[in-house]
Amino acid sequence: MGKVEKEDIRVKEYLDSVGRAKWARLYCPVNRAWTLTSNIAESINAELVIPSTEYLCMIIDEGRSFIVCIEKKTCSCKMFQPCPHAWVVLERKILTVDNYCSNLYKPETVMKTYDVPIYSLPDQSEWNVPVYISDEVVFPPRYMRPPGRPKKKRDKSLSELFSNTRTNSCSICGHAGHNRRSCRNDPQRK
Repeated sequence: MGKVEKEDIRVKEYLDSVGRAKWARLYCPVNRAWTLTSNIAESINAELVIPSTEYLCMIIDEGRSFIVCIEKKTCSCKMFQPCPHAWVVLERKILTVDNYCSNLYKPETVMKTYDVPIYSLPDQSEWNVPVYISDEVVFPPRYMRPPGRPKKKRDKSLSELFSNTRTNSCSICGHAGHNRRSCRNDPQRK
């Protein structure tokens, strides 16, 4: 308590007022020897959206954190249109997505793309092609083989790199973590 008092006297006073049974294992009436976390800590860890300010939020997605700024319409994943991280923040703050969506995805813009009529081409026999174009022979581009030995493995995407690796499963009992050679449920070994 002396160390706590040196850091901040208010913390020591708070801990004294709460009672030692709530924060010290020694004075607790229940055996909490193996308890490492409390329910409140687990519920805080389960929270996905952590607001930094009114406009900045941190999203934790599959172990990676992303910063979403609603005011500037940006996300640290570099694709706010809105991206999945921005969707979570907008839903949590109960905001309409229309104000944060790119204009390219709005119905008015989509309708404007079809305002100009598109006419189909006439039959190929009716085309008026100049002679110097019809006589020209077009060859495919020269292919240059890149230097070095060809790659044997393909490049993995980010989701594959950060995904959990699979564990072996036994073909006899179906449980994960071992194979049939080390299976204890094998009737031949009993």
